[in-house]
Amino acid sequence: MLDRLTALTMLPYFLLPLGCGLLVLSTADGQWSVFAFMALYGVTNGLSLSLFGATWPEVYGVGHLGAIRAVVVAVLVCAAAVGPGVSGLLIDGGVSYPGQIAAMGVHCLAASALMLRVTRRLRTRGRTSRTPLPQ
Repeated sequence: MLDRLTALTMLPYFLLPLGCGLLVLSTADGQWSVFAFMALYGVTNGLSLSLFGATWPEVYGVGHLGAIRAVVVAVLVCAAAVGPGVSGLLIDGGVSYPGQIAAMGVHCLAASALMLRVTRRLRTRGRTSRTPLPQ
């Protein structure tokens, strides 16, 4: 899919399955909701593994690819470390866990909508930066 569509085309849509899965998990009562969430999460995770490898060179080029990936991985590790603590503080503050899951789902859907604008801007930037060199 990446070869046909490009990473920037797929970027706004890869979080949609996760967002829908989180909303299903937070609203449905049946045991099936866990399986639906896991299937949708698996789709998002599978897309992300190949998408992130293709996005950075497409946006920034390959000149500083190692440094870009190092920063991104460091941010992801820090976010993964902070997340459970924040969730625990919210539970202590009276925010229900299903409410947090629903908020995460809405966040995924909002991030997808925002990425539509971001990818349009990145494409425009890419077209304007590819001006021919003077002879």
